[in-house]
Amino acid sequence: MKIRLAKTAGFCMGVRRAVEMVLDIQRQSVPTPIVTYGPLIHNPQTLKLLESKGIGQASDLSEVHGGTVIIRAHGISPQERQELQQRADLVVDATCPRVARVQAIIAKRAQAGDFCVIVGDRDHPEVKGLMGFAAAGAIAIPDQSSAVIALDEIPDNRRICLVAQTTQEPEKFEAISRMVKDRFRDVRSYNTICDSTRKRQHEVAQLAEVVDLVVVVGGRGSGNTARLVKVAEAKGKKTLHVETEEELSPQSLEGIDALGVTAGASTPNWLILSVIDKIKEIDLQRKKGLYPLARKVIDVVIMTYLWAALACGALTTACMALQNMSLAALPVAVSCLFVFSMHLFNRIHDASGAVRFNTPQIAAFYATNRTLLTGLAACSSVLALTLSFFMGIYPFLLVLLMISAGAIYTAELLPPRLFPSLKWRSLKDFPGSKTPLVAAGWAMAAAVVPASRTIDFSLLPSIATAFFFAAGCVFTRTALSDLLDIQGDRIVGRETIPILIGAPRTIKLLNALVVCIICILGVAAWWGWATGLAWWLMGNVLLLGVLVGLYRKGHPVDRLFFEALVDCNFILAGIEALLYRFMYA
Repeated sequence: MKIRLAKTAGFCMGVRRAVEMVLDIQRQSVPTPIVTYGPLIHNPQTLKLLESKGIGQASDLSEVHGGTVIIRAHGISPQERQELQQRADLVVDATCPRVARVQAIIAKRAQAGDFCVIVGDRDHPEVKGLMGFAAAGAIAIPDQSSAVIALDEIPDNRRICLVAQTTQEPEKFEAISRMVKDRFRDVRSYNTICDSTRKRQHEVAQLAEVVDLVVVVGGRGSGNTARLVKVAEAKGKKTLHVETEEELSPQSLEGIDALGVTAGASTPNWLILSVIDKIKEIDLQRKKGLYPLARKVIDVVIMTYLWAALACGALTTACMALQNMSLAALPVAVSCLFVFSMHLFNRIHDASGAVRFNTPQIAAFYATNRTLLTGLAACSSVLALTLSFFMGIYPFLLVLLMISAGAIYTAELLPPRLFPSLKWRSLKDFPGSKTPLVAAGWAMAAAVVPASRTIDFSLLPSIATAFFFAAGCVFTRTALSDLLDIQGDRIVGRETIPILIGAPRTIKLLNALVVCIICILGVAAWWGWATGLAWWLMGNVLLLGVLVGLYRKGHPVDRLFFEALVDCNFILAGIEALLYRFMYA
């Protein structure tokens, strides 16, 4: 089955901002209790998650007695805000900037005496809040049929301010806009429908034309999600609206060859991924022959970091050839085992639980096979140490230091009972530490451990070149993974580089790093610090830049395939090294 994921699926800017503000507030020293005034967003799973983190909900002003109150993304009326400020110790405004813009337009036109016509659902929280800004009078019109009666209630001599609920259908707004302009002479019309809403609805309409079934993921109380369902159905396409993957069954996908997945603006990524995983699982069950078994084996190889370990082994081969060292199997085996054990240990002991939000499929696999994987990781560490001993005392000490550093990185050094107020309890808690340390670990295994067999200070420029090449490539690899995991990491409070500096700046950083690695390889080859393989490896670095570009086009439907594709670049580098040595030995 071919699965197409809409680029705009998931949190819109306003919802993402609101959720991030709540998560940030929860980690700060603010007056307690912390509550949102009304549901922060229209997604029950996200609200349940926030509740588990101690974020409550006040459905009425009378329930607020001090503490911190967060205004929901839909916004509230000025009257409610004023009373909240009197009742709460701290009020945090998480109103979507797009909604705040509509509020400002209505307030400005109300001062001029304009009567406000809002195209939107009367009972929607956003519309209720907007009505509070219309001091000169207002009315909400949900559809064309209601408009006929509603407009007759407005005196003919009134000047009209026409706006839209930010998540309304553009066609509905245009139709009612024509009716208002035909009825009144002086109309100031503002198309306040959010660009994200327009794109989302346009995209699902296009998606419906090329698939057999559209699956819309989102809360049943979400208006914008319900409109996505209507847009798909209007195209005459079979459409399923689900909140979670549990609502999908093999019968619902019977006879479907091409399927499109989209999601409402308040649907988190982990729910979308869980639905996609369920679709792939159902599709796999109905296939026959060796394909289902082969696919499961491939997924296990990737999930257990076996493929990543092979990628590090190939990178080690490239680094040895880059330094003009004789190729040997022992350093390759040590690097493979080191990376395999360290990544396994890190995943197994990931106390933050971010994996269940970022990759539900992997989380389920590790929960089921935790004991077996722990044993494999321990055996790999011991075997890496044993093999490094046969390489020499210096490689052995280096590998011992690297394994010890990996264990210390994940260990809780400062227990909560002794330091209850500390935010950082282990080295992995330090903001942005993961990506550079993973890059350094791979580069040490690939470039420094093989070179440490013989101490020759004249080789330092070659070692430095290989180290920077390996570290830069692995930094890009890990940062790409962090970009894909940004929402789940945010939820659990993990501060990766994309969270610290933002996704756009991270992409700029990676592009700059790609250029820098290419320049260093060129200079090293020119000055004789590296073999001619450096010219070949420039192509691999450019491929990493292409993969960064693929990320910018949207999250991949098949996360495991994308990760395998990134590591394939390292495998390719190893093959190039073998060919280079064969041709120029």
